[in-house]
Amino acid sequence: MSALSFDQVWKSYPRWDAGNRTLKGMLVGRRRPARAPQRWALQDVSFRLEPGASAALIGQNGAGKSTLLRLAAGISSPTRGAVAVQPGCAAVLSLGASFDPNLTGTENAVTAAVVAGLSPGEARERLPAMLEFAELESFADAPLRTYSDGMKLRLAFSAVAQLEPTSLLLDEVLAVGDLRFQEKCMARIAKLRAGGTSVLLASHSLDQVEEQCDHAIWLQDGAVRLSGDPAEVVAAYRDAMHAETSERTPAPAEGNGALRLQENRFGSQEATIEQVNVEAGERLSVTFTVTATKELTRPIVGVAIHRAEDGLVCCDLNSESDGIGIPDLKPGRPLELSLELDPLELDPGRYWVDVGIYEQGWKYAYDYHWHAHELVIPGTKHGEGVFRPAGRRWRIGSRD
Repeated sequence: MSALSFDQVWKSYPRWDAGNRTLKGMLVGRRRPARAPQRWALQDVSFRLEPGASAALIGQNGAGKSTLLRLAAGISSPTRGAVAVQPGCAAVLSLGASFDPNLTGTENAVTAAVVAGLSPGEARERLPAMLEFAELESFADAPLRTYSDGMKLRLAFSAVAQLEPTSLLLDEVLAVGDLRFQEKCMARIAKLRAGGTSVLLASHSLDQVEEQCDHAIWLQDGAVRLSGDPAEVVAAYRDAMHAETSERTPAPAEGNGALRLQENRFGSQEATIEQVNVEAGERLSVTFTVTATKELTRPIVGVAIHRAEDGLVCCDLNSESDGIGIPDLKPGRPLELSLELDPLELDPGRYWVDVGIYEQGWKYAYDYHWHAHELVIPGTKHGEGVFRPAGRRWRIGSRD
């Protein structure tokens, strides 16, 4: 029996006219005809999740990921179709949705555990384990309003970490924690999966999807655009992002210098990368400034290194997969960013450093510099590799 199944599921919500969001408008809206316009958040979605399997939902904001998870958790019901979930499902669908900012961490931990499925007695009994997992023993008696988002995440996840659910539903919550705690959560999830727990998560981290999941579902405008092997689905999603980026790139303008739109610079230009400085020696330092023309929420920054002779990807890093939260961008407030690789373990040769800043859901790039910043590693090249380990040692001896 499947742990979770969706069969031809549709979900609609009424379309609210922004002009009627007043008390009078709402009262009048109550007398709207039954055939008022509807917005379809999900359209004909079908899939099955077997015990112990892990599936990821990807897609831009508003694609329907959160709606699908709410249906799976039983918080909402489908307009059409059927959702079947084995008893014992646990969910963390919004960061601290059951939390009260005026209560202490201890009080909120007990509440979260009860909401997750424990009895009040069981929740109090497991409280020390929750605080230890969350690494918040020193803050247990502090009011929640003093907690950072990362601390709230640790507290929320610690409640479900005490359970052994049949299914675990996660909605982007791991994106808030630091990289070390993300790894701790993923280790706990792997242990649950080994015991038969199925996992369905929504994630913008495409690297995480490829590494941690055995199935991926790409939602677009509420419908399944592609479903299957994570590597194939993620590759198709990235291709769509590249196409969207190309379409949003403005026409070339005179006087752009070494950077030329639609040649080696792509993106909507809602945010631009300027003053790129690449310094290499024993370590690599890449620094640049980002300036926005409008307010942009939680962007993603990426740095990649390609070998010049054949375009081989030697290194591809981004702030999201490394658990680094980039602040919201605001007009008139440039943001300075830097990445260091220490030591720099590249073989001598010529390389390109690509830098980019992306929409928070990887839908498209705001600005992407392709093969515009040269990196030269001096020395004599030996062999065909690109990796030069700094700690290499040779030992020579005879065998008796």
